Amino acid sequence: MWPMALLLLVALGGCGRPNDFADSGLSGGAPDPRVEVKHFFTLEVPAVDLEAIQRKHVEECTRLGCELTQSSLGRPNQGAAKADTALRVPPQSYDAFAAILTAPPARMTYHSVKSIELGAPMMDQEKRLAAKTKLRERLTALLNDQSVKTAADLIAIEKELAQAQSEIESATAQLDQLHRRTDLIGVNISYVGVVNRFGLDLTPVYQALQAVGQTIVMSLSALVYTLAAIVPWLPILAVLVWLLRRALRRRAAARGT
Repeated sequence: MWPMALLLLVALGGCGRPNDFADSGLSGGAPDPRVEVKHFFTLEVPAVDLEAIQRKHVEECTRLGCELTQSSLGRPNQGAAKADTALRVPPQSYDAFAAILTAPPARMTYHSVKSIELGAPMMDQEKRLAAKTKLRERLTALLNDQSVKTAADLIAIEKELAQAQSEIESATAQLDQLHRRTDLIGVNISYVGVVNRFGLDLTPVYQALQAVGQTIVMSLSALVYTLAAIVPWLPILAVLVWLLRRALRRRAAARGT
């Protein structure tokens, strides 16, 4: 009786929560070869550690085989520091990276998933590629035909063949790009720096010191402009003052006599 009860408890316990990320919607799941999947995260992190946490996430994701497509960091004079990162993650590495993202001290405040159907554009490119490939084969066979052809015919065939080859390469590149979007999972992360609720936000002090420094710089700038405007006139002013004083001395001497 007891061994059977223990087996039932173990079985029920194993059916509880096999994967926290799967239950919460964070799991990447099996990729659909015709669908692009993008995850959007908003993370609150300590403001003083924002840059270090962003750098750590990029390094960990690179170790897992990710591709970094965009990264930015901003520290405005007013408001919280912010950062953004965009990556492409292999499906088999997504769950591990999601666990890294949501690990303390980061706190996830928003998560959404967006699916983009790429089946139609993929099919269009595949049809275009197949048609251009057949055209290239026909043109190649025509060019290799030993029947008599004029120089103008050869030039026209070679021109059409070069055009077909160019369109094949273009369609192949676009199809590869579409497959790249579906083979990897897009992850866009927005970081918001927050001040410890039990700490002090010294931003106003820093802003006041910055304002004082800016005022001093502006005053020095005004002084430099003033001196630059006055200095060229100093010799002329000196001559005028000397002439004025000389004239006053002569007048005083004339009155004395």
